[in-house]
Amino acid sequence: MTLNDVAVAAGVSVGTASRAMTGRGRVSAETIEHVRAVASGLGYKPNVIGQALRRGRSNTVGMVVPHIENPFFAELIRAVESGLHDKGYQLIVADSHANTEAEEQRLGLLLARQVDGILVVPACYGQSAPAVAATAEEIPLVQLDRRAGEDTADYVGVDNRAGMTLIAHHLAAQGVRTVQFVGGDDATTPGTERAEAFQEVAATVGLELVGIYRHQFTYETGTQAMSIQDPIPDAIVCGDDLIALGAYGQLRRAGVDVPSRTKVTGFDGTVLSTIVEPSLTTVRQPLKQISGAAIEALVHRMRGDIPPAFVNEQFEPLLQTGGTTALLPGSSAVLSW
Repeated sequence: MTLNDVAVAAGVSVGTASRAMTGRGRVSAETIEHVRAVASGLGYKPNVIGQALRRGRSNTVGMVVPHIENPFFAELIRAVESGLHDKGYQLIVADSHANTEAEEQRLGLLLARQVDGILVVPACYGQSAPAVAATAEEIPLVQLDRRAGEDTADYVGVDNRAGMTLIAHHLAAQGVRTVQFVGGDDATTPGTERAEAFQEVAATVGLELVGIYRHQFTYETGTQAMSIQDPIPDAIVCGDDLIALGAYGQLRRAGVDVPSRTKVTGFDGTVLSTIVEPSLTTVRQPLKQISGAAIEALVHRMRGDIPPAFVNEQFEPLLQTGGTTALLPGSSAVLSW
């Protein structure tokens, strides 16, 4: 079914049918309604790629994430989709599965789809840089949450150091003295930044770091870390909510009570932090602000408003206190720091 078939059935010219379907140009509301009703009855589907080539824009934005099943990325996608919709853009999402070869392929496919811009959460620091930088030379691109490398493309994310500082001060105020850190490895910037920040801040507030376990941002990382941890410290500080839930689950299976025997914290503030009992103390990322700033940076690029340097914007997170670090009746803590 072609636009010409729609025009013939509606009794109008192809030009009028085109203007009615796109809503552009001089055409009456009655004609628009008539032509679109005919098109719907005939099952006509417009060629959006062809339209994009003719207009020079598609009103679509591509987004590549490393793990679409991770609740944090699912919530980030939702925030981005909502923000783009408000600006008249549609979102196409691709999953790189944290594989740099797949990531490069996904970026190429989005370019072939004639998207107007791309938001990407790089799979890996360093290894993702060539493909991300090359794509940014072809089309407006903004990195979210992670960087592929230094001076690679615009970046918007959370202040990881500020988040770990919130956690360290909170635990010190709860009377915690010994802690273990369980986080992501150096494959990503959040993995590196959160581990380094907590190690630096812990000592300044009187926390003794008795162990470090780093792997991937997965539930299994938390379970593995707790399977080999002995003795159990006063608190387990985790690099994200998935790791924290893995650690928390393994502790419970081993008969270790949370929070009376040890406390557990996460990072991200996903819905997972609220569905466990006791609820998880975590660092909540301001996803609406982060996604909004990333969209603004991308739109400026798409409109040709090129900033003098790469955007590098970080937002302050919030501490979300839950039951996994609660003080129990009869407990005491130093509350000044």
